[in-house]
Amino acid sequence: MREQIQQATLQLEEAGVSSAAFNARSIWAHAMGMKPWELSLRNPMPSPQQEARALHLLEQRAKRIPLQHLIGSVGFSGLNIRVSPDVLIPRDETELLVEKTCQQIRVCHSPSASILDMATGSGCIALALAAALPQASVDGVDISPQALAIAQQNASDNGLSDRVTWTQSDLWKAFEGTGKQWEIMVSNPPYIPSQEIDDLEPEVKDHDPRLALDGGSDGLDYYRRLALEAPPYLAPEGSLLLECGMGQAQAIKELFISASWFAIEIVQDYCHVDRFVVLRRAAGSHTGNHS
Repeated sequence: MREQIQQATLQLEEAGVSSAAFNARSIWAHAMGMKPWELSLRNPMPSPQQEARALHLLEQRAKRIPLQHLIGSVGFSGLNIRVSPDVLIPRDETELLVEKTCQQIRVCHSPSASILDMATGSGCIALALAAALPQASVDGVDISPQALAIAQQNASDNGLSDRVTWTQSDLWKAFEGTGKQWEIMVSNPPYIPSQEIDDLEPEVKDHDPRLALDGGSDGLDYYRRLALEAPPYLAPEGSLLLECGMGQAQAIKELFISASWFAIEIVQDYCHVDRFVVLRRAAGSHTGNHS
C-alpha cells in the first residue's frame, strides 16, 4: 500500500496538485472504503476493483477536479457535508466563523437566539450552528435552488432536518413585508473580485460555482448590499458576522461604519489573515458613526 500511495503522490505532484500526499492517501482510502489513517495501520491489499477505482479517481484529481467532489463530501465542524459543483466547498477557516458566532451568542445573546445564515450554499454554517446551539432557531437562505437542495440533503444526512428552515431568496426579498427579524446574522458571501477569478487555482475557478465566488469589481458588492439591506431584518442590538477575503476586512469595517453600524472587531484566521468582521446595530434609531 505504501508503494501505491507513493506512486499516487508523485502523479499528483507532477500535475501541480498541492498537498499531493494527503490527496493520494485520501483517494486510496476512499476507494477502499477506509479512513486514511487505517491505510497505515492495516496496510491492506486492494482488490482489482478497488485499485481500478483509485486509479480512476487519481486520474480525475490530476485533472484538478477537487478532491471533495471526487469523494463527495468534506468534514466541517464535526459534520459530514456533501458537496457538488452547485455549492462552494467549505473551507477550514470558515469553521472559525462558526466558533466566533457561538462565542458572540454566549456573550451577547440568548441561547435560544434566532440565527440567519445568508448565502448558505451547502448549509455547512447553518447546520454547524444548529448542532452547536440546540436551543437556537436557524434559517438558511440562498438564491440558488440547487444549493438549497444540497443543504437540505446535508441536514438530513446529519440528523438536523428539523433544526434549519431553508428559503430560496435573493438576500431578504422573500421576507419583505413579513416583519421577520433575526438576532444573529452570519454570512460567507461571494468576495472574489470578478477580474481575479480566472487567476485562481483550477479547483476553484473551474469547479466552484461562479455565483458563490464573484463579488463584483472590487469583491465588495455583497457587503454593500448587506450593510444597506440587513438593518430592517436584524433585531435591535443584533450581531452580524462576516467572512471576507484577504485585505478586505478594513474596507468592509469602514463601509459598515459609514452605514451606521458599530464595528466590534476584526478576527484573524489560522494564517493570521484578517478574515472575519463582527458588527452590531445600535439600539433604536441611532444613526451616528462609531468604530
